[in-house]
Amino acid sequence: MCGIAGYIDKSGKYKTSHELLKKMTDKMIHRGPDAEGQWIDKRVALGHRRLSIIDLDAKSNQPMFSHDKRFVIIYNGEIYNYVELKEELVKKGACFKTNSDTEVILEAYRMYGTDCFNKFNGMWAFALYDMEEQKVILCRDRFGIKPLYIVDNNNAFIFASEMKAIIEAFPNENIPNEVWISRYIPYSRWEDSDGECFYKNIKGFPRASYMIYDLQKNTSKYVQYWKVDERLFYEKWIHGRNPVKTFKKLFDSAVGLRLRADVEVGACLSGGIDSSSIVGCVYKKYKGRIHTFSSIYKDKDCNEEKYIRKVNKKCRTIPHYIKPDDYEGNFINHLEKLTYYHDQPTMEASLYSGYMVMKGVHGAVKVLLDGQGADELFAGYETYPGTYLYDLLDKNTFLSRLEGIKIISIFRKENLDYLETIGTDAVVNLVGIKNSFLFKAVKEQDILKNIQIFTDEFLNQVKDQYQVTDIQCSSRLNTRLCNDLVNYVIPQILHNEDGNSMAFSIESRVPFLDYRIVEFALALDAKYKIKNKWSKWIVREACKNYLPRAVRRRRKKMGFPAPFGRWLCEGKSKDEIAEVIYSFGNRNIVPKETIDRLYKAHIDKEGDFSGILFRILSLELWLRMSDNQKVG
Repeated sequence: MCGIAGYIDKSGKYKTSHELLKKMTDKMIHRGPDAEGQWIDKRVALGHRRLSIIDLDAKSNQPMFSHDKRFVIIYNGEIYNYVELKEELVKKGACFKTNSDTEVILEAYRMYGTDCFNKFNGMWAFALYDMEEQKVILCRDRFGIKPLYIVDNNNAFIFASEMKAIIEAFPNENIPNEVWISRYIPYSRWEDSDGECFYKNIKGFPRASYMIYDLQKNTSKYVQYWKVDERLFYEKWIHGRNPVKTFKKLFDSAVGLRLRADVEVGACLSGGIDSSSIVGCVYKKYKGRIHTFSSIYKDKDCNEEKYIRKVNKKCRTIPHYIKPDDYEGNFINHLEKLTYYHDQPTMEASLYSGYMVMKGVHGAVKVLLDGQGADELFAGYETYPGTYLYDLLDKNTFLSRLEGIKIISIFRKENLDYLETIGTDAVVNLVGIKNSFLFKAVKEQDILKNIQIFTDEFLNQVKDQYQVTDIQCSSRLNTRLCNDLVNYVIPQILHNEDGNSMAFSIESRVPFLDYRIVEFALALDAKYKIKNKWSKWIVREACKNYLPRAVRRRRKKMGFPAPFGRWLCEGKSKDEIAEVIYSFGNRNIVPKETIDRLYKAHIDKEGDFSGILFRILSLELWLRMSDNQKVG
């Protein structure tokens, strides 16, 4: 895990210079405190900050040249199957001078060209310069686990792992993007579904894609090397196999590959199914006693301590308990720093919990395993059964309707609020109009519908005509899960994961987003994801020997939550939080009376408006940074 930065001079305006390049890499020292390097020629500048994980020797520093000096690369990420690829390449005559995965990329590209990208199992963003062909190749992993941002204008093509690195060297790019502000405040939508970011001219490099820039022709060509193909994935991973056994084998392999490192590996542990399965696999399958790091709150609704301790006991871990409540009095200061490292407003207050966990990890281990991705692949969120109900109605058999009735009955008993995510038509269809009132909760007053979110002046500046084109799969549930993976939820989560971990020079690895598990999950029948009252059924079943019984039978999901709703009302920082929220009204984006209405409605317990109030808070802090109020 590292930080990369560079640019191609198109017009001669930005002549390559070590000074300009070093500005970019110095801004990302947190991503790579172990080593740095810069290299330039007449038109290409490549810079790197290194966090040493594999082959700690200085000979693996970057930029790295191939043994014949034809290729030079800067690279952020890990190719977990580099050992197997290296053996394959050596048999074909490749020469190596290091034990790094970086050199494997160079020699794989020499041997296979762009076809090598589909051979990689890992996370990556890199720039490779072929000096013989005079071409620069940029590539990003299938799911965008590793970030890469670009600016492409008439004078230069600029790229970096973080937006702040681009802005440091090219300050004219510090222009907030009204389109993304308009998406973010009401909906918490994020960058990456269409390449747009919170800065107007900075774009996210597309996932599962590579670009070839031809220096002789001054042209660029983008190619998507991996796409969702449900039928292909079915034949590859599902057809003729036992799904539970197949998933177990893939999961064990994914965890094992991500234990490859020349430094100690730890794990985040929330006490949920996903992180607990990873910790259990490390212990039982690979006989590892691992450091675990967990967030513990006093609030009952945010406290998962009893489950965390059960996992730590079963797996004989070395536990570390981080208590963000202890730092709550300095909440705004920590949120400012979090926002700085994320380069943009943050999605929700739970990111503060994750940030404080990473702060607690710093200095203990350099690599962490985390459970991100399982909920989106195997239907872990409480809203997914509502989508699955429509699949059952589409089948229109006695057994499918009976399964649907079971689901809404469980919702009514255990979590009435989530019945509001299920359409009234589905409930009436299943139980009849006379009984439907038994299952639909009474809605509280929808204050958001009766207020104006944005000022007219701000809306006049917004020209957002983009519409996401959803990928269609064989069922409604798989369609939703697939689009949450590609367009909506996972891009947000991965940005957050990278921002929090790299702030403290920690590499985060996500076994559930091994491409083999993703392809398997996208082709898997929904009945293995939701069965009776159990979400993520196949994970629970395949990993049952890794999990304490109480964890395996958990239904309520938390996942590093934070009690921001309470802090607004009675926390140590409530006055400072209120000051920042109300000051946002001076920007003429959201009407002052709207902010006042939302804040008072939350304080008076008319409803929970902590989500939108947090976004206003985070956006104000980010805009202050854009106004050159530096934090660091």
